[in-house]
Amino acid sequence: MSKNNLNGSRSVSSSNSFNSLMSDGEIIESGLEDLSLGSKSNRPSSSSRTQKAKRVRFYHNGNKFFNGIVIPVAPERYRSFDSLTSELTNILVKSVTLPSGVRNVYTMDGKKVCTIEDLEDGKEYVVSGKGEIFKKIEYTKTDTLKSKRLSNTKFTVHNVSSPKVISPDCVRPRIVTIIRHGIRPRKILRILLNKRNSTSMEQVLSAFSELAQLAVRKVFTLSGQPVVDLPQLFATEDVFFVYGNERPSQDDFELEFEESKAIQQYKKTPGLRNGAGPKPKMPKKELNRTYESEESLLKKLSEDNNIILPPSLKNKYIVGRTIGDGNFAVVRLCKDALTNKEFALKIIDKAKCKGKEDMIENEVKILRRVTHPNIMALIAEQDTKNMLYLVCEYVAGGDLFDTITVAQKFPEDQAALMIMHLVSALAYLHNLNIVHRDVKPENLLVELEGSRVVYLKLGDFGLACEVTRPLYTVCGTPTYVAPEILAESGYGLKIDVWAAGVILYILLCGYPPFVSQDNDQEKLFDCILSGQYDFPDEYWHDVSSSAKELIQNMLQLAPELRFSAEDVLDHPWLQLANC
Repeated sequence: MSKNNLNGSRSVSSSNSFNSLMSDGEIIESGLEDLSLGSKSNRPSSSSRTQKAKRVRFYHNGNKFFNGIVIPVAPERYRSFDSLTSELTNILVKSVTLPSGVRNVYTMDGKKVCTIEDLEDGKEYVVSGKGEIFKKIEYTKTDTLKSKRLSNTKFTVHNVSSPKVISPDCVRPRIVTIIRHGIRPRKILRILLNKRNSTSMEQVLSAFSELAQLAVRKVFTLSGQPVVDLPQLFATEDVFFVYGNERPSQDDFELEFEESKAIQQYKKTPGLRNGAGPKPKMPKKELNRTYESEESLLKKLSEDNNIILPPSLKNKYIVGRTIGDGNFAVVRLCKDALTNKEFALKIIDKAKCKGKEDMIENEVKILRRVTHPNIMALIAEQDTKNMLYLVCEYVAGGDLFDTITVAQKFPEDQAALMIMHLVSALAYLHNLNIVHRDVKPENLLVELEGSRVVYLKLGDFGLACEVTRPLYTVCGTPTYVAPEILAESGYGLKIDVWAAGVILYILLCGYPPFVSQDNDQEKLFDCILSGQYDFPDEYWHDVSSSAKELIQNMLQLAPELRFSAEDVLDHPWLQLANC
């Protein structure tokens, strides 16, 4: 990919084999059909159709955090019981600890199973390694787990009516480091804890277990103190040892050099600069004006004071001055003929959108679907042969880019208000699995009282789309683009949070975190991909540590560690918006 091109695309394909490792609780579907069936001419009669694969769930002995897998078992596939245990070993080895592989299979009451014929369709069994004693515990069923996960994903979006997860007051979004018990140097992992995965100590242990691929039952601080409740996980310490049933020794709490080095690497402040050099500048506003000729229809629509609207709009709205234009659209101020209420009329030239029709259609489809006080509303629409007319909510203060140009930077309470409004809109969208993909100051409209921003709305949904799987299309605006977009590794909803983090940084100091002094886009992208930014004292000495911490969590390179929009709303710094 050329990094200078932000409009490329990439398609990927994948195929899943029967031996692909499935996540806990998933069903391996390959081979679920009757494996004895051949062509229609060879199909056995119904009386002989007894070799159908049996759907059997297998749990891991004594491991209540592994939710089991369901696989199809048929004699035609497994010629012997050993071939079945070998297949189970291959499937389970990456999810659970099985040093000697699967050696035994038991019924749920501890009776040993010795043949494939003993397995019953739809029943559950427990597998164990060599020499292990069967442990009768309450294993977690997948459907129960899924219902729990669904209930845990419910959240409250500010200004939106939705269920709220009740969590202890101590729980707040934070990234912690865990050291997995094992051979030195031990595996060091990081995880984001929040109100969605930390409503109880048991739920945290489950999250640790999934990350560490270990049935975590014990957690200790660096000094060796046992962690027995949630407040200890959300206090000052953020590095913990995790164990299964093993009994730790005092030596376990001493870190090797490589382990200490890895932990300190995580704790380093972002960036490599030290505040030297001139203050970076804001990127120039992109006006996107590309008139092909003096006879351009868009130019005419931009300058014509006597625009003739389609019949459905003509008697209702009066068109006023131009307030924006671009490559394929013009935005004019308009008024309701009866109420004098102002709206923004977006006129899209279809001839300019050849090859991009899906994008325009998708924008309208999403605008019809969303209703949120911090999202620009679609009021009316009219599609004609040559033009698409969209009547949208009008915000009189203009866009945030122009406001930043005048103010340079904002006090923390003002920045907190704007970020709360922006991230509230993003949380609403993300709950609908919609990603905006072009969050930037030019697309944020503000209402002003004097020089103070009192309201912010998210607009321009031209790149927005629904996320059902990882996306690979490279798009966005360079200053605000997330690293996973540039890396073409597949991205999702959290790219919007990255862009919001860049905007928060700008609001508090007046320039973006990722810059190239000589306007070299390759260098800019290298900075983004490596996460190089800092908080020079010259410009950041009067900004609170809480604000800086929030920025760091929004600009995490790893999407799984980056705050979600809901996590940002849960952060204590946003309380300044209510002051």
